[in-house]
Amino acid sequence: KRKENMVKTYIDQWLYTFPWSQVISGFWQKYPNPYSGHILSEDVYYRTITDDQTLLTKRLLTKTNKIPRWGERIFSRGSVSTIAFIIEESICDLKQKTLTTITKNINLTYLMIVDETCIYRPDQNDETRTICEKKVLATSELFGFKTVLETFAIKRYKKNQELASLGLEFTLHKLFLPHSPLPPVIDKMPELPGENKNWKQIFEFCFSSLFFLQKSNMLENY
Repeated sequence: KRKENMVKTYIDQWLYTFPWSQVISGFWQKYPNPYSGHILSEDVYYRTITDDQTLLTKRLLTKTNKIPRWGERIFSRGSVSTIAFIIEESICDLKQKTLTTITKNINLTYLMIVDETCIYRPDQNDETRTICEKKVLATSELFGFKTVLETFAIKRYKKNQELASLGLEFTLHKLFLPHSPLPPVIDKMPELPGENKNWKQIFEFCFSSLFFLQKSNMLENY
């Protein structure tokens, strides 16, 4: 392979001690949770079910994350955090019992593109459990920063995907084990200053973000 075509790849797996039907139900109800402080909003903008009982859904997620000090020079005005617009496409096959999600950022693409694919399916050895297989590709074409950006993206993804999995676990316990103690919150990502405290500001941001995306036709191709 030519060096310039190489991208950073990360593969992982997560085991949920809940049956597939419950995991899928919890998947659509997992926000908010103690681990989702970096998720500002999530909106379904397309959903349909096909004749063969396949549920197709598209969601727009807005996320924020702190960036390292070396990254401040790349972003305008020395911002210490970035807002990412993420498109999530999901295919839920009710007959085969698989949920496949594909997520990709639609802004900040001049810096990097992060593609994630997750497949949820029943554990072949135990139908009361569900396995989620995850694969992410990080690609950057920014001259002089390719390696460092791709490495940073994978490192950040490892942390975020663990928080996402723990968040879904928390939701599943809350939904389906209501009389049992909720699992303790561990390794929570530090909140940004003022995050989740000024709800008016968050709502204003979400509405302005959707208005911007609608006016710029950014969602037309997704």
